[in-house]
This record gives sequence, structure tokens and C-alpha cells, in this order.
Amino acid sequence: MPPATTRSPRGPRERAPRATCRLIGRLCAAVITTAAAVVPATAARAAVPHVVEYGPLPTGPLSGACEVEFDGNGRLWVEQYLAGQFTRFDPATGHFAEFRTPMPLSVPGGEEIGQDDAIWSTEVTGNSLLRIDPDTGAMQEIPLPWAGALNTSGLELPLHTGLGLANDITKGADGAMWFTLGGLNSVGRIDMATHQMTKYPLPTATGAQQALFGIIKPGPGRTVVTDLPLENKVFSINVDTKAVTEYRMPTPGSFPLGVTTGPDGAIWVTEELAMKLARIDPETGRIQEFPLFGLGGLLGSLFDGGGIGNPLPIPGPIVTGSDGRLYFSLNFAGSVGLGNKMGSFDPVTHQAESYATPSSLSSPCDINNEQPGSIWFAELTANKVGRLVFD
Repeated sequence: MPPATTRSPRGPRERAPRATCRLIGRLCAAVITTAAAVVPATAARAAVPHVVEYGPLPTGPLSGACEVEFDGNGRLWVEQYLAGQFTRFDPATGHFAEFRTPMPLSVPGGEEIGQDDAIWSTEVTGNSLLRIDPDTGAMQEIPLPWAGALNTSGLELPLHTGLGLANDITKGADGAMWFTLGGLNSVGRIDMATHQMTKYPLPTATGAQQALFGIIKPGPGRTVVTDLPLENKVFSINVDTKAVTEYRMPTPGSFPLGVTTGPDGAIWVTEELAMKLARIDPETGRIQEFPLFGLGGLLGSLFDGGGIGNPLPIPGPIVTGSDGRLYFSLNFAGSVGLGNKMGSFDPVTHQAESYATPSSLSSPCDINNEQPGSIWFAELTANKVGRLVFD
């Protein structure tokens, strides 16, 4: 019989490390597998910002698609100022429905959901406000009581014009709607119960300075903010006291255009001709400017992403996204430059980025931030609806 020492008593002790290694190996493999599963999932949740397009709109390419506004049922209303109409777009079905304004060539302006859940807009050349039923598309014209140059209502003709040049409209903290009056160097207010209108002049050097570029938005606290681009000024109006505060932009001829209230409670402004963003502290009046042009700005990134368009970062309307960044269109009133990009700016890090639209020469126009994770806009030249997805 072979000696018992043929299988050394050290054998079991020699096998133990191998078993331990196999156990550790299985644990390591499990950890690696788990990590591999978790990392892609985390990365998938961080969306890469990109633009999706819908359309084109049924009307031809010269419809003037610009401002967009969501109604209470999640349908997007697109203002078409050259066609004198609005298009209602349902993102769930992709369906477009068109509604003409009562007056031909009325040049519809900005839009806003009113306290009555209707779409409120302006007729720039029609010297009127518009109230639109979002379900039927029926429109009610409410004439401005000032600067009416032609009124043919008694003749049962749809023509009426004036020099009020109401271009944009917004909701005030006082329960009224506020709107620009570019031809009268004023802002207007309409009482939602009585439809009585009042105008409040803005201090200007010459007449008709807002023209077709005036934008008005809710400001910090109980204010609205608006701009006079040719005066190089931004104004804040207290909706209760009607007190007007004037801010002159530091860069001469900067053409302040877009205005909004940022996540920091400051007034943020796009300076179109200066190619800058500006931050106005409403408490101190201090104004800081942030250049978009140059190696430290958007110029380099504007050449990325493909597409053909003006590479100059000419900012237009601006809003705050649900991620706390400021978003703005590029090439607004300068749309003859045929830009095809949207921009963003982090108010904390001051980092700027840009995002190309799939269509070249698209000219993104006015923008909407009502849906978290997205910025919606209309493309003036491409005649499409765009959606910048960032989350």
C-alpha cells in the first residue's frame, strides 16, 4: 500500500488560496459587471443637447414663422407674421392647423397665455390686440384706443391701421396683460375684466424707437421689463406703482433686444450688435457684460456641428431653461445673416455653448421655455418648428 504521505497534508492548504482567488475573482467580476451596467445607464440619462425639427409648416416658406407658445392642452401656437396667421401644432400627433387673423397682413406679434387661458397676441399693423380661443381658433380683435390711422369697421371691411406698433405682450403680476407700444414710446396695460387699456410713456430722446423690435417679459418681483434697442436702453416698470427704472447699456449702440429674468433674479439682456449678454442687478443697477464673440466666446464653437450659416454670435430673444442655463437664439433681427444655431450661457460659470439646427440657414426666431428639458422655437427661413433638447 502506498504510504499515506503520497498525498501531502499540505495539499488542502495549497488548494485554499486557489479557492479564495476563485471567490475573489467571482466577486471582482460581479463588481465590474455591476459597474459596467451602472455607468452606461448614468451616461444615458445625461442627454447630449441637440435640435429636433418638425414640419415644414403647411404655408409656403415665406410665412414668417417666429414666436411660439403652448396652450393649456400642450399644443404649440406658431405666429406667422408675413402670412398674417397662426399655426397650431400638436407635438403628439404632428398635426398642423392654420388660422388666419381677421385683418389681412396684420403682422401678428408676440404671444402669451392670458389669465383667462386664451392666447393673447398683437396685430402690429392692425393697431389691435388679439384674443384667440385655443380650441376653436376663433379670434377677437380689441382695437388700441390710440394712434388709429384707419378704421373701416363701419364699412364692414376688415382693414384698420395705426401707429401704436404693439409688438409683444406678456402677463403681469397684477393680473393684467402688458404690451409694447413702439410707435408711442410706451408700454400698454389691458385690464382682463374690463378690457380697458392704459399706456405709460417711457423716457426716450426721439420718437418710435421700439419699432418692430420691442420685447416685454415678466421682470424681477412685481415688474415687467422691456427694451428700446435704438435708444440702447432697458426699462423696468413696477406693475403696482407704475414707476419706471431706466438702464443704459455700457456699450454704445449695443442694440439690447432680448430680456428675461434669470435664475439669479437679475435682468438678463442680449445685445445684438455688440454680440454680448448683459446682467442687470435690479437692486444696485450694476450692469455686467459678457462677450460672445472671440476665442473665449462662441466664435470657435459656432463653426462646429456642420450646417451653413452666419458664424457671428448675434443673440436674439432669451429665456431661462429648466437646467438654470440661459438660452437664446442666434441671428434674430439679423436674420438676413441666415444663422442656424441656438446658444446657451451658464450664469454661474459663464460658459457659452451653441447648437446647430439640422436645416442650414434656418434662422431660429423667438423661443419658449415652458417644457422642462427643452427650448422650443420657430425657424424663420426653414419654415419649421425646432426643439432644442438638453435633458
